[in-house]
Amino acid sequence: MKTSPAHFSTACCFVMLTTGLSMAASAAEAAQSSNAVFWNFIIAIIVLAATLASAALPLAALKQWPGRWRYTAMAPLVVLGLWLAIIGVSRLADPNSHRLWPFEVFSWAMLNMIYMVAVMTYKRQMDKADEEKAAQSEDSTSDQAS
Repeated sequence: MKTSPAHFSTACCFVMLTTGLSMAASAAEAAQSSNAVFWNFIIAIIVLAATLASAALPLAALKQWPGRWRYTAMAPLVVLGLWLAIIGVSRLADPNSHRLWPFEVFSWAMLNMIYMVAVMTYKRQMDKADEEKAAQSEDSTSDQAS
């Protein structure tokens, strides 16, 4: 059996083509992998920004609110701390657990926003009612004095 130059060049072209395709596939996988890392980084930044912005509400309330209202402002921060501890311990025990932890933290941030708006609205209503009671009692004492 005699090999002709045409068969040899066809075989060489086939080897070069499959090698090229294999290298292109590897490059595409590497690009896809780096693309996934990039998007994971972007998602982590968005989650971190939303969490920090959401955590700013209870922190500001802790500074400004007196008495029992401080405990209502502290509650979401305690929940976040406990949840982060659970995620951390779980991830140390099994790296495949809590694979979507950024979304868990993001959900805390969104629920915290709802909670804090509800608490701030309720506090404002209670403070307004207290001011009206104080104004009414001042009016009744001034009417009795005259």
